[in-house]
Amino acid sequence: MKRLFSDIADTSAGRNCTILPRKAPRYSDRYFDASCDGISWPGNRSCIQEHKCKPCVNGGQRCCPESLLDLSAKICAANTPFQLVEERCTRVPGPVMQKFIYWSFPRYENDIRRYSALSCDDSTPPTNASMSQRPSEVTNSTQNTNSRVQPDVESRTTEEDTGPFSTFGVVTSSELDGMEVPFEQGVAMAESGKVKDVLQIGFHLSGSIDGDEVDPPGINEDEGDVITPLHVSINFDRCKITSASCDCKGGNIFFCKHVAALAIFRIRKPNLVTIRLPISETLQQMDRDQLQKLTQYLLTHHNRVLPSAQRVADWLVDPTSQINAVRGAPDPTAGAGLLDDDRWSLEDKEAARHISSVLQNTNNQQGAVQLQSLLAKVREMLRARDCNGSRLLTLITKELMRYCSTYVHVSSITQSLSNAQDLCRMMWDQLGLLWVCVVLNPKISSAERQSFVKKLESWQSQPHCPQESGEGESPNHPNQTGRTVLSRAVDAGAMKWDDPHLTNILRGAYTESGDKHVPVPVHDVALYDYDGQPLWHEYVPTACARVEALRSHGCESEAVALAAAIARTIKKKWTACFQSPRVLTTEVSHATLPQGLIGHPLHPIHILFDTLSSTDNNSDNAEKSTGNHVTSAYEVALLTLGQQRSMPAGSHNQEKMIAGEAALIKRLNQLQLNADMILVLQAVSKMLVEGGCASGLGQPIKQESVPLHNFAKYLFNSLLPHDRKLAFRVGVRAMQVPVFQRREPNYYADAYNQPNAFGLDPYRPIDQNLNRGTSARCFIADKLEANQCSLASSLIQTAKGEVILLRDVVESVERTICNPQYIFQLSHDAYKAATPPLGSQDSSMLNVSLQMGMQVLRMTKHGGSWRRTEMVGWLVTCATEIGRYALISIIKIWHTLFTPVEATTMLANCVVSPNTAMRLNLHPRQRDELFHCVCQMAIQCVVKDPQSCALCCLTLCENFPTAFHDTYRIIVDASNARRIDSPQLYHIARYLNQKGLRQRAFTIAYSATRNVTIAFNHDAHPITSDLLWAMQLAQSLGQSELTQMVSVVSRNVTCASVLSDVLRTCTSGVNSRDTTNIIHFGERSLRADNPILRPLLEAAISAYQLTIHAKLSHISPRHYTEFIDFLNKARETFLLSANGHVRFAELKENLKMVYKGKKKLLNLVALRFG
Repeated sequence: MKRLFSDIADTSAGRNCTILPRKAPRYSDRYFDASCDGISWPGNRSCIQEHKCKPCVNGGQRCCPESLLDLSAKICAANTPFQLVEERCTRVPGPVMQKFIYWSFPRYENDIRRYSALSCDDSTPPTNASMSQRPSEVTNSTQNTNSRVQPDVESRTTEEDTGPFSTFGVVTSSELDGMEVPFEQGVAMAESGKVKDVLQIGFHLSGSIDGDEVDPPGINEDEGDVITPLHVSINFDRCKITSASCDCKGGNIFFCKHVAALAIFRIRKPNLVTIRLPISETLQQMDRDQLQKLTQYLLTHHNRVLPSAQRVADWLVDPTSQINAVRGAPDPTAGAGLLDDDRWSLEDKEAARHISSVLQNTNNQQGAVQLQSLLAKVREMLRARDCNGSRLLTLITKELMRYCSTYVHVSSITQSLSNAQDLCRMMWDQLGLLWVCVVLNPKISSAERQSFVKKLESWQSQPHCPQESGEGESPNHPNQTGRTVLSRAVDAGAMKWDDPHLTNILRGAYTESGDKHVPVPVHDVALYDYDGQPLWHEYVPTACARVEALRSHGCESEAVALAAAIARTIKKKWTACFQSPRVLTTEVSHATLPQGLIGHPLHPIHILFDTLSSTDNNSDNAEKSTGNHVTSAYEVALLTLGQQRSMPAGSHNQEKMIAGEAALIKRLNQLQLNADMILVLQAVSKMLVEGGCASGLGQPIKQESVPLHNFAKYLFNSLLPHDRKLAFRVGVRAMQVPVFQRREPNYYADAYNQPNAFGLDPYRPIDQNLNRGTSARCFIADKLEANQCSLASSLIQTAKGEVILLRDVVESVERTICNPQYIFQLSHDAYKAATPPLGSQDSSMLNVSLQMGMQVLRMTKHGGSWRRTEMVGWLVTCATEIGRYALISIIKIWHTLFTPVEATTMLANCVVSPNTAMRLNLHPRQRDELFHCVCQMAIQCVVKDPQSCALCCLTLCENFPTAFHDTYRIIVDASNARRIDSPQLYHIARYLNQKGLRQRAFTIAYSATRNVTIAFNHDAHPITSDLLWAMQLAQSLGQSELTQMVSVVSRNVTCASVLSDVLRTCTSGVNSRDTTNIIHFGERSLRADNPILRPLLEAAISAYQLTIHAKLSHISPRHYTEFIDFLNKARETFLLSANGHVRFAELKENLKMVYKGKKKLLNLVALRFG
C-alpha cells in the first residue's frame, strides 16, 4: 500500500514510475497547478470536507494546497486504467479507490460541449469564471472562488482559430446558430433541478431527467397523464465518457441534451452525487444469504430478466460450460480494461449513418450547414488532441467517397457537383487539408503516419476520387497529372520534423527574452536574416501546412514561431522581387507567371495570417511580440495579394481563388491599423506601384495575369485617410489593367455572340479565348468586372471636384471596362454624386456621367438591345442637366452614338418633347434653334437609312418647309435608286396625301409602283390595296397621271385577278377590294374601252388566257368548281371589250379542242356557258 502511494506521488511529481506504466498525458504538466483542483464549483462553496480547508476567498484562489492524495489521484485517473491499479496492488484501500473513481469523470465542460453540440465554440475563450459558473452567474465572475483554469489546448476554439476553414467553404457562426441547443438545454436542465436520483457506482453514472416541452414525457395508462422521468446512464474511464444511453433515443452521433444535463450536473455539483465503489467490491463483502437475497429481489423487481437469469444459472450449474472456465465475472461499473480504447464515445455505424443522411440532403441548406459543421467538429477534436478527430474524418471521407461513387457518374462528376453549388467539391478541398494536418501531426509515430498514408493511397486510387485540378476526370478533360485532392496528404507522409534548423525554430518559441530573441550564432546567412532571426526556406504551401498541423494539434507557440520564420522569408523574397529593376516587355512576354498562393488548395496565406494574428496577449512582452506578429502577417498578406499571378485553370479553382482573395481582404478590413501597420501599408503600396514584373500593379502586366481591382480598392480605401496622392496613384494604376485586353480599341464589338439586355453577353468578355494563348479560360469574368466597376465607382466618387483625377479615371474606364452594363452603372453613380439632395450640382461629375453614358451608347450601338431606349433617355437626362449646348453637341455627333432609326425616333422624341423644353427653360428662339438641329440630324439620317427614317423625318420636318422639301427630294432620289421598298413608299405617299400634297404623293406612289412586280398566280398580293389606291389617286389627278400608272401596271402586273380589280377601280372610281378605306376622287369613272384603259384591258384578257391554260395543265376533278368560277370572272372581263363575247367564244372552242380528254370539265363548261 505504501508502495502504491509512493508511485502515485512520484507520478504527480513528474518522476518516472517503475510500477505503473505512465502513458503520455493529454495535456502538459504545466497546465496542472497546485492552486487549482480542476473541478468547477458553483458560487462561493467550501472545499471538499475531507480537505479540512477554509472556504475559497480572494477571487477564487485557494488558501491551502490540495492534498497529495488528490493530486496523485488526478494524474492517475486521467492516464491509468483502474484494472492496472488492481493488478499491481493486492488491495486498494477504499478511500484511495473512491478518490480514483471520483477524479475519473470528465472535469471540463468544453469536453461535454464538444460531444453534445455540432458547432465549435465560437465564443470568447473560457476563463476561470465562465468554465465553472452557472449561466446566470457568468457576469459576476469575481464571486466564483472555486474556479479553475481550462487548458489552452481545450479553450482555443474561437472563430479566429478556425484558420482557412473560416475563410473558404466553412459555415460562419451565424449559420451555426442553434447547433449548440442540446448543450445549452442540458445546462439549463442541470441548473433548474430536473436532474434527480444521480448515483455514481464505480465508473458508471446514472440519473433520471424530468421530461420537458421538447421531448414529450411518457404516459402511464394506469395513472393518467403522468410525466415519466427519462433514465440516463453514462460509462466513463480516464476522464472520458466511453458510452452513454438515454430513454429519449434522440441522440445521433453526439450526446442528447439529457446526457449533457447529467454530465454537467456531475461536473458542477459533485457534492450532490452519491459515489459508490464498483458493484464487484460490494458483492465481495456479502455472504451467501445476502447474495441470494439480492438476486431474488432483483428478479422480483425486474422479472423481464428471468429468462436470462435462468440461462446464466444453467451455465453456472454445468461444470463444462465456458462461463465456468473463466475466472471472475464482468463488472459494468469497474471501468475499462487494459486493452480497451482510451477514447470518447463515438459509434462508427451511427456516425456513418448520420453522415450518409446528411450527404443525401446537400441540396438543402440545413444539410449543407451540418456537413460543413462536421468538418469544423473534426478540427475542434484535433485541436483538443482527441483521437476521435481522425476517426470522424475517416468516416466522413469514406461516406463522401461512397456518395460520389453511388450518385455521381465518373465521367460527369464535376457537372453533377456543380448542381449543388460545388458543395461536395469544397468538402473535398477541406478534407485534403485536414488529412495533411493529420498526417503531419508531430505527436504521432511513424507507424501511425504510414497507416494513414496507406489509407489515403487506397482512397485516391479509386476512379471517382476528385482530381486536384477541380475539373474532374472526363473524356474531354483527361487527367494529365494523376493527382487527386488527397495527393498532398500522401506527400505529407514523407515529410520529417527532425531537421536541426527546424528544431531550433520551434524551440525559439520559448527563448524569447524581453523585446528580442536570445542571440543565435549565425553560421549560414541563408538560414537567418540581418537581425539574426531564423528563416525557413521551404515551399511556402508545404511550410504553412506544417504550421497548420502544429496549430491543429494544440502546439500554438511552435506554430507561431514557424509562421514568423516563414513570414520573414516571404518578406525577404518578395521585397527583393518587387524592388528589382523592370525588364523588357519582350522578356516578360516569354516568361511564365506563377500561379500564386491565393486560391492554393492548402490555403497557405490564410494559415499564416490566422496564426500570426491570433496569438495571445498575456503580458507586456507578449503583447509587443503579438503586435509584431500581426504587423508581419499584415505585410505578408499585402505582398501576396499584390503579386502578379496567372489565372488558374478550371472554374472551381478560379472560384476558389477569387473567394480566397475576398476572404483575406475581409480579414484585412477587420484589423485596426496602428502606426506601424500604416507605415507598412504605405511602403508596400509604393513598392507595388513602382515594382517590376513581379508586381500586379507594376509594369509590364501580362495579359493572362489576374486583375487586382478588389485588392486595389482595399489599398485605396485604407490609404485615403493617410496618403491621398498615393491612394489615387494605386487606384488609377489598377484601373489601367483591364480584365481582358482588346486586340484593337474597338467599342463595336461583335465578339459578343449572345445579346442580353445590353445587347452583349457579360459572361463572355472580348477575346477571352484569343488573347490568353495557352492559358486557361476565364470563368469568373463577371466577378472580375464587378470588382473593376466597384473600384472605378470609388475612384469617381472620391475624386469629386478634382478635374485632373476625374479625367484620368474616366480615361481608364473607357479604355479598360468592356462590359457596358457596368459603365452604365458608373454613369448613374456619377449622376447621383453630381446631384445631391442637399447642395449644388457638380458640373464636372455631370460631365463624367454624360461621358459614361455616351461610352455605353458607343459600345452597344450595334447590339440591338431593348435597353437602348433607357440608355438614350438617360443620356438626354444627363445632357439636359448640363444645358442646351450639351444636347446640341449630342445631336451633332449622333452618328457615333445612335443608329439612324434611334436618332429619328428615341433621341428626337426626347429632345423635342415639351418636358425637355420646360426643364431647360428655353426661349422660342432657342427652341427653334434646337428643333433646327434636330431637323438637320433627321436629314442626315434619311441620307444614311432612307428605308427606316424617311417617314419619321418627314414628320419631324413638317413645320420647317425647307427641311421638309429637302427630305422629300432625298426620298425621291432614294426611291429612284431603289433604296426604299414599295410598301414604305406607299406609306409615305399616303402621309403626303393626308397632308394635302397630292402631287408629291403621286410621285412617290408612281415610284413605288415601278418597283412592284405581281406574278400571274399571286392573287392575294399584300400590296394590291396600295396599288388600287395609287390608281385612284392617279385617276383623280388627271389623264396624264392615269396614263403613266396604266402603263406601269400593264407592264409589271401579270395577275389576271389583280388587273381586273384595277380595271374595275378605274371604271367605277371606287376601290372594290379595300371597302374599309374607300376614298372618293370625284365622278371621273371611265369606260373600259377608253384609249387610256385599253392597254390595261388587253393585259387583263391576256392574263386570263394564260392563267386558264396554266390551271388546266395540272387541274384535278376536285378543283373543277373553282375553275368554273374563275372562268366566269374571266368572261366578265372579256365582256368589257367591244368584241369580248366573240373572243370568249373562241376561248371556249380552243379549250374543247385542246382539252378534249377532260370531258367532265367540258360538260360543266358547256352547261354553264353554253
